[in-house]
Amino acid sequence: MKKIILSLLLVIGMTGVISAQDAAGSKPKTEKSKMTPEERAKKGAAHAEKELGLNADQKAKWEAAALERIKANAPIHEKMKGSTTPEERKTLHQQGKVNIDKFDATVTAFLTADQKTKWTAMKEKRKAARKDKKDKHDLDDED
Repeated sequence: MKKIILSLLLVIGMTGVISAQDAAGSKPKTEKSKMTPEERAKKGAAHAEKELGLNADQKAKWEAAALERIKANAPIHEKMKGSTTPEERKTLHQQGKVNIDKFDATVTAFLTADQKTKWTAMKEKRKAARKDKKDKHDLDDED
């Protein structure tokens, strides 16, 4: 009897842990999808202010540039969610890259030399993280 009760408690406990992990893992994506473009731009500007030490004028310019990029890329992201051919995806990716490059040029124009260095480091760190995630995903696909 004790073994049955212990087994039952173990199963219930494991179910709770798994549920908590699932909820924690999906939370950021859900929050991001519920945010408006304006909220996302504001959040990005606040993060840049913290990481790069932006002043109020720079933060306002960052937010405006981010909002422009987000709105320009929204239709591209929607098209990518649908069924697309590899050629279409490549074209859409290039269109999105143009918007990202425009944002980067706008932002770089008003940053100080020290902020530019930090911005470049932030981009490299993000690029490395994406590469690691892609490599991990590719390894998972091979299994």
